[in-house]
Amino acid sequence: MKRKEQYQDFHDFIIEGTMLCLEKYTINELPLTEVCKKAGVSRMTFYRHFKNKEEVVLEYFELIYDKFLKELLELESINSLILSEKLVGLFVEQEEEIEKAVKGNYYSLIFQVFAQKMTIFYNETTTWADYLGTKQKFWNDFMAAGLFYVLGNWVKNGCQDSYDEVVKMVVEFHE
Repeated sequence: MKRKEQYQDFHDFIIEGTMLCLEKYTINELPLTEVCKKAGVSRMTFYRHFKNKEEVVLEYFELIYDKFLKELLELESINSLILSEKLVGLFVEQEEEIEKAVKGNYYSLIFQVFAQKMTIFYNETTTWADYLGTKQKFWNDFMAAGLFYVLGNWVKNGCQDSYDEVVKMVVEFHE
């Protein structure tokens, strides 16, 4: 096996091992030795790839949200309805991950990644004629935080409102 492939394999094993361990532990309680054992790597190998457990979780969700962002940006056309359907759909798909993150005390890490990706999306798809500098940044932060809070709570509370109702509300918020 080539060195580069082996490096990537270890990297992936660490991510997978960490996420499996987070089914049993909170991120604060999770012993690094448990991650290393599950991933089949040494502590030294772990630290060659990551600074800490939080960085592993961030990368895990970066991969998920990068794929989502790519799919959004590849759409031929997008409007508030399409965006709302995609966002609500993402949160439905991520229901188990969100529940796990709440129990594992790393929900805020998912938000960090979501906010970064939504900022990229809005910067690529929005005309910012009257929203420059701080105003643009605050608008991005406001939208990402609001969407994440509302959709995250909807999922955490068992998706009691219908998918269609939530999509309609998100469209209204977004216009």
